[in-house]
Amino acid sequence: MTAMALLLLTGFANQAKADSGFFKDYIIINGKYYKAAADGSDTSNPDITTAGNIGSFDRGFGNVSLGGEGNTYNDNGDDIQAAQLLYRVYRESTTVPTTFTPLSLAFQNVSGNNKKWSNTNNLPNLVASTNGPGRYVVELYFVAQGTYNNSGGSGSYNITDGDPNSTYKFTFDVTGSVPAQWTGNGESRDWHNAANWSPNGEPTDNTDVTIPYNANGKYPNVDYGFAQARTLRITDDAREQGNKLIELSGGELQVFGDFLDSRGGLYQSNGVFVLAGNTAQTFDGGSFYNFRVEGSSTKTLTSQMSIRNRLLFADTGGIVVTRTDNINIYGIDLDATAQISGESEVGYVLGVLRTPNRVVTGGQTNSFGNIGIDLIATGGDPGKTQVTRVTSNIYNGVGTSQSIRRSFTFKPDNPDNLTFSLVFHYLSAELNKISENNLVLFRSISAGGIPFAPLAKPGTGISTSAKTVTITGITNTLAALFTLGDATNPLPVTLTSFAAVAQGPNALLTWTTAQELNNAGFEVQVSTDGTTFSKLAFVAAASPNSSEVRTYQYRDATANKQGTRYYRLRQLDVDGKESLFAPQSLTFGGALAASVKGYPNPFASEINLALQTVAAGQATVSVLDGVGRQVRSWQPMLAAGASNLVLSDLASLPHGLYVVQVRYQDGQTQRLKVVKQ
Repeated sequence: MTAMALLLLTGFANQAKADSGFFKDYIIINGKYYKAAADGSDTSNPDITTAGNIGSFDRGFGNVSLGGEGNTYNDNGDDIQAAQLLYRVYRESTTVPTTFTPLSLAFQNVSGNNKKWSNTNNLPNLVASTNGPGRYVVELYFVAQGTYNNSGGSGSYNITDGDPNSTYKFTFDVTGSVPAQWTGNGESRDWHNAANWSPNGEPTDNTDVTIPYNANGKYPNVDYGFAQARTLRITDDAREQGNKLIELSGGELQVFGDFLDSRGGLYQSNGVFVLAGNTAQTFDGGSFYNFRVEGSSTKTLTSQMSIRNRLLFADTGGIVVTRTDNINIYGIDLDATAQISGESEVGYVLGVLRTPNRVVTGGQTNSFGNIGIDLIATGGDPGKTQVTRVTSNIYNGVGTSQSIRRSFTFKPDNPDNLTFSLVFHYLSAELNKISENNLVLFRSISAGGIPFAPLAKPGTGISTSAKTVTITGITNTLAALFTLGDATNPLPVTLTSFAAVAQGPNALLTWTTAQELNNAGFEVQVSTDGTTFSKLAFVAAASPNSSEVRTYQYRDATANKQGTRYYRLRQLDVDGKESLFAPQSLTFGGALAASVKGYPNPFASEINLALQTVAAGQATVSVLDGVGRQVRSWQPMLAAGASNLVLSDLASLPHGLYVVQVRYQDGQTQRLKVVKQ
């Protein structure tokens, strides 16, 4: 394998990530492949834009199964992860729902910089998402998460094939049964009273149920026994978000099909809400007190949910799948005292699980609601700490090095100067073909997930019977991402800085590594256009392998340098394999080139920009969202040289990745990636 990846922890540049994206994607409907994007080389499968209406299906037994295949490419050290096909289903000429349902695409293989993702099991039946006869529209698009760590900095971003505003579409018709509907005609609000339903009779596990808005407030209440429904739809007509339309105060409410409640009409004060189906289920989020998962199928969460008391996985299993394209707004939150229990090889959360506010007290074991990581702070006090578990991403290094499919990210109030121990729990399903005896704990303090540093010697603290890795005496920061990797195929631990500094007519290049494996050395390359590079020199490694910090230098003393010169490193292994890393630039023979830097990053409400330009005059400063749309704009007057600018009024922006774009008077454009926390 390539032994090193020279990747930056911080920095600013015109472009922080490479040209990565999707290509040759397919939407699979009842086993038939449709091209999601036109591909002239594929003449055997139709384009999804030609699918139109795919036919008529009975509500009781009809099936429209949905699958997908995505292919991604990346460059410049980017790492594409966690591909999903997002979809939503709604009756034609009705209000379009605001949320999409994620369909996870499992990683299949890698070829060079290309990865293949597909879904072959637990295909959702879209007919189950319908509510009686009519024509239904299906909208879809692909999304994946990427991380970058290069001379432009580090962080994460999303790539899409289509997007929420430009989706792929097809339609189908539904005939047959009309769901049972709550009327409230009985003498009480009792779910079990047959007089409260039309047609007359209490619903069963094979009955689709609709709970409409009831102006007189006589909504159903489940306070004892077992209430059952196949698909349970709580309508969103004529009411505000969060108005109570059904109450669960005792007993169990068992749903065997989809649970559709986009406006939060379920109020649960006690009892147990159960997803009990043995076929794939989709459910909307909300606030739940007790929530049980059973049956052998996947349960796909469309948005965000919170657990106030207990999330339980029954022995029969069931996998809860969440969206992964924005871990700040999708997933499952365990409230301050909530617990998760019963996770096993057949029942677990696949995606994002979070404990937002848990106070960590020194000397005590903190399990964060049994989320899968135990922390003991033996020196220092982390204070209130958020922990986010992600069980869909695989962090890829150079060559074949990879992590397991589980990671934890800590955000404590007091992150530094700590001493602590961690017990990292895992499932066999997450091992990613890594032998348990070779597991080793890694930490990354980079927003992009790489580089990683091992926290113990290989084989330390492993218990294959308990499925844990325990490391004691960890020092320094807790504000990091932790995962397990393969001790025999380590994750890359490499460059922590790479700088190019002008010294009169010369350029001094300096780079520092944290670990080197099979490293022959570095070829220093130069370019005058940023595209075509040539060799300047070769700097040999001090020795092929090292876990010590090393610093290297090279001075470019080439005479008569003019204009902008781009410097990059080509790292060579002793076996001849190589890696290229994004360039640094310097300008000679004139004034400094335009540049932009900003802090804080991540930001909360404002960004302080440090600008450098040779052209005085009016500039245009824009903030662009993840799909390139302008969300803020300013037109300041700048003097030549250095200046500062504060971008305010940013507190209302949603969490996520943004680009600050500065277009100077002379036409030069600089871009800076920032993250809204």
